[in-house]
Amino acid sequence: MTRPVPANLKELFSYRLNRLAHVSSRMAARANESQYDLGSRDWRIIGLLGAFAPMSLNALAHEANIDKSQASRSVGELIDRGYIKRGADESDGRGVRLDLTTQGRALYRKVFPKAVDRNERILEILSPEERDVLERAIDKLTDHTLGLLDELKNKPARSKTAVKR
Repeated sequence: MTRPVPANLKELFSYRLNRLAHVSSRMAARANESQYDLGSRDWRIIGLLGAFAPMSLNALAHEANIDKSQASRSVGELIDRGYIKRGADESDGRGVRLDLTTQGRALYRKVFPKAVDRNERILEILSPEERDVLERAIDKLTDHTLGLLDELKNKPARSKTAVKR
């Protein structure tokens, strides 16, 4: 079966996926900001540390899909609020490991179940079979796209002068 070629930006798969992610993030942000005074970036950081701590700042920024300077700023604010603590990295004398404080863990235990509930509300429209296919497709597409990104990183960059017409 051949699919029609997208006629405009709104028909592109990547645009539609980004829109879904944006709407989902806005739902989470609205709930987390009003109930816990947490922005979406703050929640991603706490959520990742709640599940995968300790983490370096670089690893945390990479996993949260945010710039290292933004991650650093957010981590600093979350340290000031008593949710995150810094520790020494035994494998790298200059490195820093980030973890949640007792207060941060308590917050994670409150917020994470609500995130699960939000996700369930989004996915409840799908049958169990559709959810299974979607989960597998997302994993497959993510792996494939990461490979494509690696290919792009390995290609030599075109010079700006070569682009001029």
